[in-house]
Amino acid sequence: MHYVYVGRNELVALVVGLVTGTLYSWLDLPIPAPNVTGGICAILFTYLGYLIVNAWRKSVSFGRPPAS
Repeated sequence: MHYVYVGRNELVALVVGLVTGTLYSWLDLPIPAPNVTGGICAILFTYLGYLIVNAWRKSVSFGRPPAS
């Protein structure tokens, strides 16, 4: 079973994304990601669809994994 939760890696990715976006904007460079809302939504909804199907199959659980 896979678990989905927001942990340290996700927070580090958020900070790196914010710093990268700020830097690219400040230097007037094109962002290294889809620059349209549709492209960004496609990436997000693809991942959400994956999570929904796997939750339905009960192969993924949301929350912190149990302590071993």
